[in-house]
Amino acid sequence: MRNKNLIVNPVFVGCLTLLFLNDHLFKTAYHNGLTGKVSDMAGIVLFPMLLAYLFPKLRENAVFVAGLFFVFWKSPFSGNLIRLYNLVSPVSIHRLVDYTDLWVLLLLPVPYFLIRNSWYLEKIRLKKISVSIVLVPAVFVLMSTSPPYSYFYIPEKGTLIFRGASMEIRKTKTDLLTEMDAHHVAWVKDTAEVIESLRFEISKMGKFDQNALKNGGPVFTINNDELRLLILKKIHESSDYKIPELKVGERTVKNLRFSIEPSYREINQKKFSTVVIREVEIDKNLDHDKAGKELREMYQDIIISKFKNF
Repeated sequence: MRNKNLIVNPVFVGCLTLLFLNDHLFKTAYHNGLTGKVSDMAGIVLFPMLLAYLFPKLRENAVFVAGLFFVFWKSPFSGNLIRLYNLVSPVSIHRLVDYTDLWVLLLLPVPYFLIRNSWYLEKIRLKKISVSIVLVPAVFVLMSTSPPYSYFYIPEKGTLIFRGASMEIRKTKTDLLTEMDAHHVAWVKDTAEVIESLRFEISKMGKFDQNALKNGGPVFTINNDELRLLILKKIHESSDYKIPELKVGERTVKNLRFSIEPSYREINQKKFSTVVIREVEIDKNLDHDKAGKELREMYQDIIISKFKNF
């Protein structure tokens, strides 16, 4: 007999809500090491409880089955299974091979305690929530995980803005830039991005003369030498770059903006970097269908082929 308390409790519902919000909102808005782990933390807690509910005979071993499946899921061996599933399923699934995610297995004692202690589940169960309200979303959220990379196209400027387009490469920032030089790819620091990020600091450095509004003269003054040193310092420290022109197949794209950040997902972080693609200029005034085609071309040629082959 199924125990509905396994899925209608604050722990399960809270993890389910966090998993959905992180995969479909937080990862896009705040792409960092934390959002990359939160989904695994929530999933490793709720998945054994879901298994124990769906398969009552598995209840005593649900935690161990979930742990083994998680290890398999995070390994390259699951790749063929995922590709086969995506060929026949209308809801595609995605995952990144990352062995550092395995530390979340340390959270398995949480569902283990809840599954083994029915008295506690009865005590904390959400009486006003039915099983169907929780069960159906749980299945779809676990199947969908993170959405594929998305984009935003500005037709007037021909700018293609990428959302969540990042990759881990087995090169340090210095190695990658050196490889780009060797391939005769001209790159520069993205000074516009740096200056934009300094707006607040610049406003603090200046002085506002209210009397100048009536008497004439400069309303806002700033020490230009001090400002120049600040900008040069920030440019030197910045990890934001721009490629003014890049040959992609038979065409040339302009102003590819990207950043090279430390890797937070690899075990040996010193040998890896995270490349985040931000935007690129393509043809202007494309209709929706052509913009979609351009996106696929840019994603395949720039993100996959270009950076990983430098």
